[in-house]
Amino acid sequence: MKFFRSEREKIASAPCYFLHVRVSYPFRLKKGESTLNTRRTLFSSLLITLVLGALTPQFAQDAPAPKPEENQRNRALLIGLMRQINTAEVGESSNYGSFGSWQTLLEHETQYMNGWLRFYSPDPKVHFGQTPEILPGWNLRLNVHADGLGYDVLLEDTTDKSGYAALSDERGVIRECKWLK
Repeated sequence: MKFFRSEREKIASAPCYFLHVRVSYPFRLKKGESTLNTRRTLFSSLLITLVLGALTPQFAQDAPAPKPEENQRNRALLIGLMRQINTAEVGESSNYGSFGSWQTLLEHETQYMNGWLRFYSPDPKVHFGQTPEILPGWNLRLNVHADGLGYDVLLEDTTDKSGYAALSDERGVIRECKWLK
């Protein structure tokens, strides 16, 4: 039979059938040492750790705020023009039975296309040009399928350094893309 020095040791060495746990105490008292000194040391180290942990975010480096996109306005206008082209193509298909090329859209949907240009362009003298550069800094590639029942359109912002472009087809779904780096 074992003799235990204290009740604490008795509990720490009691067998556990489900989980084997051995409790050890990091601070053992030396002969003649006061428990108050050990507790004071433990409390002081805990307090220092908490204070330093709370001050850490104040000394951390601030991450630079993301810069607002310089070309955000151009991108919104580009998507708006892509919607305009998709809508004009739907009108072209319902009125004439097939989708039309860029020149055909400008001829048949003149008011509609120029209305968008007047509303969004800061310069009243700007007008749509022929492909590929339909507006300054914007290239258009509009391919109508041979049967006239489909089209693919690519509208690219040539001033954007990331190669921003919008893609669409006869389904009217607009996709945004950039160059691969």
